[in-house]
Amino acid sequence: MPTLPQFIASGKVLLLDGATGSRLIAAGLQPGYCPELWNIEQPDKVKNVARSYFEAGSDAVLTNTFGGSLLKLRDYGLEGRVNELNEAAAELALSVKPAGRFVLASIGPCGKFMEPFGEVTRDQMTRSFAAQVKSLAGTGIDGFILETFTSLDELLCAVQAIGEHSSLPFFASMTYEYSSMGSNTIMGTSLAEAAEELSRAGALAVGSNCGNGLEKMINVGKEFRTLSKDLHILIKSNAGEPVYRDGCTIYPEDSGFLEAHADELFSLRPSVLGGCCGSDPEYISCLRRLIDLKNPHFEQLSS
Repeated sequence: MPTLPQFIASGKVLLLDGATGSRLIAAGLQPGYCPELWNIEQPDKVKNVARSYFEAGSDAVLTNTFGGSLLKLRDYGLEGRVNELNEAAAELALSVKPAGRFVLASIGPCGKFMEPFGEVTRDQMTRSFAAQVKSLAGTGIDGFILETFTSLDELLCAVQAIGEHSSLPFFASMTYEYSSMGSNTIMGTSLAEAAEELSRAGALAVGSNCGNGLEKMINVGKEFRTLSKDLHILIKSNAGEPVYRDGCTIYPEDSGFLEAHADELFSLRPSVLGGCCGSDPEYISCLRRLIDLKNPHFEQLSS
């Protein structure tokens, strides 16, 4: 079985999973309730989400730990359970992992601002992520994915925590607001600045997730590709921009939409693909088919 770095270096496209939060909500998770607490209270439901994505063809599935940092769990009064909740999440995903696949620990932003915009110091932020990293590093996971960040400073604190407490590889992804004048996060970090800093910090792949449907995310990917022909790019788009109908949130991009944009997507030579908000196992299954169809041509382009 190749390691995660070996897989990325091979020229194949690594397929991640789709949305976790919306699948847990569909299974009964109530708004405002801590998703990570379900790793203990509803383990079968969390495990079923991971299993469904492996069955749909994901090469790698993420743990239910997006909000598992110390500062984020403190919002729920759960800061004393960082180890328990993160370790349980890893065990659940690993228990349904088929041979030859991967489990990545998901780490998201803590939802608080660092100085000078907020009261959290750099040291406090780094220690918050360090508590999470230490709880996950020895569980048997294959790597980390830092995702949905809008502050590069906060993201680099998470990178530092990984570097100090683990030897595992990591992906780094931010959420950009696409513009024809250049993509930036809501905190003002440009795509070019993030790509340079995160590549220098050792990210195995850099990219974008959330905030955009596939069309805008393809444009974001084009911006990444103009920076370097060798950059390993990660793209996890929403299944379209949400539409509210009859009290429900609908994500309109289906398998037909994916197929219609496949040539443009694969022209970017992405290294990592997956789905974010609104995506489900059917969405991932479609991506699996497209990767299997396009990958031989993709490998020729990469050689």
